This record gives sequence, structure tokens and C-alpha cells, in this order.
Amino acid sequence: MFIGRSPLRISFAGGGTDLEEYHNKFDGYSISSTINKYTYVIAKLRNDDKLQGFSPDFASHLPPKKHHTKSVQGHEIVLVGLKEMNFKKGVDMYLSTDVEPNSGLGASSSLTANFVNLIAHIQKKKMSKNKIAMKAYFIGHNVLKWGIGKQDEFAAVFGGFNLLKFTKKKVYVYPISIRKSTQKELQEKSLLFHLGNRKHSEGILKSQIASIKKSNEKTITALHKAKKLALDMRDALKMNDLTRFSQILKEGWEVKKNYTVGISNPRIEAISKKAFSSGVTALKVTGAGGGGHLYVFAEQKKHSQIIKELTKIGVKKVNFQYDNTGATVFTLNNL
Repeated sequence: MFIGRSPLRISFAGGGTDLEEYHNKFDGYSISSTINKYTYVIAKLRNDDKLQGFSPDFASHLPPKKHHTKSVQGHEIVLVGLKEMNFKKGVDMYLSTDVEPNSGLGASSSLTANFVNLIAHIQKKKMSKNKIAMKAYFIGHNVLKWGIGKQDEFAAVFGGFNLLKFTKKKVYVYPISIRKSTQKELQEKSLLFHLGNRKHSEGILKSQIASIKKSNEKTITALHKAKKLALDMRDALKMNDLTRFSQILKEGWEVKKNYTVGISNPRIEAISKKAFSSGVTALKVTGAGGGGHLYVFAEQKKHSQIIKELTKIGVKKVNFQYDNTGATVFTLNNL
């Protein structure tokens, strides 16, 4: 039995510039960190040539068959991915995540990267981290036709706190070295809340992509600004300046709202207003926007009041820690 685990991420700045429609023309930059929320892929080889799938996130089961002609929600990655990886053996596959679908934490892309990494391990294929991430992106973007960028796959495979540079030919991963005391302070001042009520990010991203293709001035200007803020945030982190980090985070969220419609909405604005009045220094909705999770930066002494006030309006705190571990495979024998 093989168990794959890969982390989810919080993107702090530059998200959106990882869309190839943008970075094929202008290059892009984003900053993210992985956290201790994960996706899981479990594979158990069978004695026949059938595929069976289990997806508790969608409460769905793929019955054991040699050929599956119809896609089933929760099993798209497996059905497409096994073909793309040229995997011929019979196998039982189990896919799940630590969060609800449409979390805004990069779960779908992390799950795909996890899947590719696990299958490559079983096949004893030597694939670099970059190739694993790009294969996962190809499956999601080119085959499944998800409207996605590249940052989530790379975050999941590499793990840690990174600046990602996106060019037409390659993605570059630059780990950001942060002093331990700064890491501790960042953790102490960070909060994560589940907003819920989020539809799949695909609609928002496809709208953004359409605006980029049309060279919409408002969208392109916002993406250029977001890219610069990612580089500014890298410099702030290298200087261990969390005051500047929070200023960039706050500015970046305002910039992101100009990408396209739907990134924010009246409910998110009301929650944000309540959060700031409760002592929040900076915040942003994770992922493409529209819901999912809310990342909050605030002085630790303000946390109890923030949690109390947001809980009153139905926003649930999610415990998390920053995590430097990327996609990993564990092998269990005799099971």
C-alpha cells in the first residue's frame, strides 16, 4: 500500500500572475506558504486489472471495472491521471482532503500533484519536482480544462515559504529564508477562518483569463501591481519586517479585487469590516476569491476578540501551522 500526502497553501501576494495567459507575456511572481492541512492519495495494487475508486469528500464510489467510460465527481483526477501516467495495473484508489471542496487553499491542484507524485513513485519513475508539478498542471489545465494557474502545484510539491517566478518556459522556485523568531511571530499573528459559501473558483478564473486575453487595462494594471507587491513582500520577509509584510498583504487584497468581478462580494466586505473593527491589521481571501477561507494578520492580543466577533456572524476559525513539507510518499508493506 502506498500513501501520498501533499500540503495545502496560503497565497500571500501575486496570485493571478501564475496564469499562463499573463505570465507568457509578462512573467509573474507569487509568494505562498504551505500549511499543515493536506490532501491524501492511497493506492493499493490489485490482483486483477480493474480500477476501484473511493472519494469521501464527494461521498462517491467508483465500482471495480477495467474500463470506466463515464466521469464521476471526485474521481476525475484518477480517471484522467492514470491514462496520462500510462499506468496499466489494477488498483484501488482513495482520495481525500483535510478541508471541504472549493476551499481556496489549492486543494484540487495539491491533490493532482499528490496523485502524480504517488503514481511516479509506484512506477519507479525518476521525475524532478518541477516535472511532477508541471505534469499535475497539465492534467488539471490541459486535460480536465480547469481554469487554473501554476502556483498551487508547485507549492504542494516543493513545500515551504517560497517566491515563485513564472515565465513562458519555466517556473522557478526560490525558498525565502526567514529568521526563526520571525517565523514564530508570523505564526502567532496569523489566523485562518472558513467562510464557506464558495462556488468553484473556475468561473472567477475564467473571467480573469478572458480579461487578460482582451488586454483589459484594469485587469492587467492590477496584475502588474500584484507582481510588484510579491517582490516587495519577499524583501520585507528577508528583512524580517512583518509590519511591512502586513501592509503589503492589505494592499494586495485591494489590488486583487480589480482582477475581475466576483473576487469579493457584500458578505466578504461585511466580514472584513467586522474583522477590522475587531482589531485585524490586514486580511485577504485565499485563492481566487469569492469565499473559501479568510487569512487574517493581527496582534496576538487581539485574537480572542476577533475570533469572538467573527464567530458571531458564522465565520469559523481553522487551526493551522505553517509547514515546510512538500509532497511525500509513504510505503506500507504487507497490507
